[in-house]
Amino acid sequence: MHSITLLSPAKINLTLEVIRKRQDGYHDIRSIVQPINLFDEVRIEVEKGDGITLESTGIEIPRGKENLAWRAAEVFLKECGISLKIRIFIKKRIPVGAGLGGGSGNAAAVLVGINRITNKFSEDDLIRFSSKIGADVPLFIHCRSSIIEGIGDKVTLISSFPLFYYVLLNPGFEVSTKRIYELWDEAFKEEGLIRDGIEHKISLFRRGEFPLINDLEKLAIAIYPEIKNLREKLISMDVEAVSMTGSGPTVFGVFNDEKKAKMIYDYFRDSTKFKVFFAQGISGWHRL
Repeated sequence: MHSITLLSPAKINLTLEVIRKRQDGYHDIRSIVQPINLFDEVRIEVEKGDGITLESTGIEIPRGKENLAWRAAEVFLKECGISLKIRIFIKKRIPVGAGLGGGSGNAAAVLVGINRITNKFSEDDLIRFSSKIGADVPLFIHCRSSIIEGIGDKVTLISSFPLFYYVLLNPGFEVSTKRIYELWDEAFKEEGLIRDGIEHKISLFRRGEFPLINDLEKLAIAIYPEIKNLREKLISMDVEAVSMTGSGPTVFGVFNDEKKAKMIYDYFRDSTKFKVFFAQGISGWHRL
């Protein structure tokens, strides 16, 4: 038996622009994304045999085919055309349905982990078939600050991109990504808003500025006013750069200065009304 344990990260959408609704019902997006050191632990055991099992502790998650990590193992085996017995163990810390990509990160960890054990595919191969599992999975194969386009299947690494500090506030409930995009369809029909090129935004981030944008934020707030309340809590602490990640409901403040970020985190950390996390951007996979 061979095993590997990876720290499976969350992600932050620093920008999220919805470009258009596609003929297949999905949406083309454009997003600047940074993985962060808010981790689940994913242990993968591989041996001769057949079958996939998944166990978890911490936050409750599905343990069968509806789990992206389970599906990742299934897709990997289909792509390489071999039979193996794969056991997946997840220590779940990242909130579920929170816009943080935790499930997609778990799926990528399974792909990367099995591949490190078997050496069957290149990183590009993993990215190619990871989009069959979920829209955010390709991002986590590289696990570096990236531009995400298409339905999440086109990943372009950003060179020399700063690793920021974050304070995350999560209200403790799940948001349906499907429902939020349905609201976008009602508001914009087929085409989104036209904005500046992404390279200009990247240059601003490199200069320490934060041109945050999320086309789904106002739509999510329309259903979940708690998101606006969390935004206002951060703004009341003189946090200038505040946004929502993904389709919500997690709200974040982003900082160049670690000391200020930790001061804000310390102020909110004991809240009993919402979950609070401190995180920093990362580059690359972390092993235990």
